[in-house]
Amino acid sequence: MRYKILSVFAALIGITACGDLTSINQNPNGPQDVPPPSILPSVIQTLANNVDGVTSLNIRGGGLWVQYYSQIQYRDEDKFVVRSGTSGGWGMYSSVLEDAQRMIVKGEASNVPNWSAVGRILKSYAFSVMTDAMGDLPYSQALKGDTVLHPVYDTQQSIYDSLFANLALANSEFDFAGSATGFPNGDLMYGGSLANWRKFANSLRLRLAMHLSKADATKAASEVAAAVAAAGGVFTSNADNAELMYLAGAPNQNPIYADAHVGNRDDYGLSKSFVDTLYSWNDPRLPVYAQLPPADTVPPFVYRGLPNGLLDGEKIDTLGALKYISRIGALWRETPDAPLVLLSYSEVLFLKAEAAERGWIPGGTAAAATFYTDAITASMQQYGVAAADIATYEAQGKVAYDSAYDSNGLPLGATLAGHLQQIAFQKWLSMYMQGPEAWTEWRRTLVPTIVAGCHAVLDQIPERLPYDDNEAVLNKANLDAAVASQGFGAGNNLTKPLWFTGRTTSPTAAAPG
Repeated sequence: MRYKILSVFAALIGITACGDLTSINQNPNGPQDVPPPSILPSVIQTLANNVDGVTSLNIRGGGLWVQYYSQIQYRDEDKFVVRSGTSGGWGMYSSVLEDAQRMIVKGEASNVPNWSAVGRILKSYAFSVMTDAMGDLPYSQALKGDTVLHPVYDTQQSIYDSLFANLALANSEFDFAGSATGFPNGDLMYGGSLANWRKFANSLRLRLAMHLSKADATKAASEVAAAVAAAGGVFTSNADNAELMYLAGAPNQNPIYADAHVGNRDDYGLSKSFVDTLYSWNDPRLPVYAQLPPADTVPPFVYRGLPNGLLDGEKIDTLGALKYISRIGALWRETPDAPLVLLSYSEVLFLKAEAAERGWIPGGTAAAATFYTDAITASMQQYGVAAADIATYEAQGKVAYDSAYDSNGLPLGATLAGHLQQIAFQKWLSMYMQGPEAWTEWRRTLVPTIVAGCHAVLDQIPERLPYDDNEAVLNKANLDAAVASQGFGAGNNLTKPLWFTGRTTSPTAAAPG
């Protein structure tokens, strides 16, 4: 053994003498420098999986808590019991965000602004989802692991300011010259269309601006107007949707499908609240959003949701068996190459409807009515609903904009609050399978009324997701400072409203609209 040790030392001395010591840390079979077109596919897919997959942001969190879904088994999160290891997308620091930052750095170093612009958009999207889920975050000192081991937490307000600035910068960076370098391959979302990426930047800026309607209305109005007026514009059709089309073969299948068919899981169905609402509003998207229960093999066929907040093994109704509960629609659960949407044309129209109603863009209530109706139409067209069925739905008295019914279908009067409720309610119906943003919008508007399940451990819908458990070990001083400054009491507190909501109290004490 002594001679083996000596031989290792001799080898190291020989390597050092030749100046090749660093080579022992290099993988001879791996690339040393990856260009942004090769980085982009992984960033897009990892982002979509994290935001809209079977994660704490969507099916095990945000989307569950706005009662799109219910848990068939392992019902912890349905009762607001968040298991250890759950966070608001913390893992995106070491995946999406690191790679997006590489795209920015490489674009700047290579004088290829289109690389930097796309990197900024994706970085802004990921950070927006994370801060909306958790609150203050390491931001200005994040992604500097080689120089900053204990990053401070920036306030959510300062993060939003930076996101607006970065999206504006991304818009101005795009180079549309004939010889401009972009993404001839690797762009899984827009096939290399820089014009679509620019629309995505502006549309994301519009979304984030509206998030601040109650926290900082002046800032919100200014950014809304700037986003709509920005060069390149916002989305103008469903063809502009920021969405990832998955592939039919593993490992690049839609994660909802993969969970059910590759992982052989059957943990989630539809919420009874959501199914009952779709029925009561005669919504033609119900057969898209849900599947008929497995036990329904003969007429009459009926979609059924599962009440939220049940105990494990609790009997659901007189039918008893879970085979009578509708699962997530076949478009996602049975289709390996189904898309997942990060931001849609329908959402942009709802945002413009609210902006017009508030007087933040021109047109007033008349323009808002048009945007609102077009938003409903765009959502239904996105799912292939027939034109006649769309027209029938929109002709209902409680759907029509000027009727000004509230989200429960009761007359409210043609007021600003009434119209804002209509917009928020129809947006909630349209954002199925976009759980994180639906949850963010619910926390902002408190529309529709959502009641916690009967066995929930909280008497309110959660306001946030926890910070990563490891922060208490690796970055404790900065974590403690952030928790204290936001009044959380602990990093895993779920009940304190975040800054963007403009609230300091629970939804039960706050007015909607």
